[in-house]
Amino acid sequence: MGVKTYRYPHKLGMEEALKRAAPVADSLARKYMMKREDTPEGFHLTGKGTDAKVVVADDYVELTVELGFLIEKLARDTLDRELDYKVPKALA
Repeated sequence: MGVKTYRYPHKLGMEEALKRAAPVADSLARKYMMKREDTPEGFHLTGKGTDAKVVVADDYVELTVELGFLIEKLARDTLDRELDYKVPKALA
């Protein structure tokens, strides 16, 4: 399994960042067939061969994504580009 952490700074405060991050988490959950669960600090996304923890703080959003070996090889680059585009745009 491959684990990678993504961190995106913002100046929105936790509540607004959480509100803006939710649709991105929902979109990723649908696309990658994952289940989203709310946590006190953000979201937890789980699916077959995938696990992601989203932590929303006052000044950053951090995603820690763990992908199974096959998914890592097939989808990591696509996921990198998608996150690096969608998350900053949602937090702008």
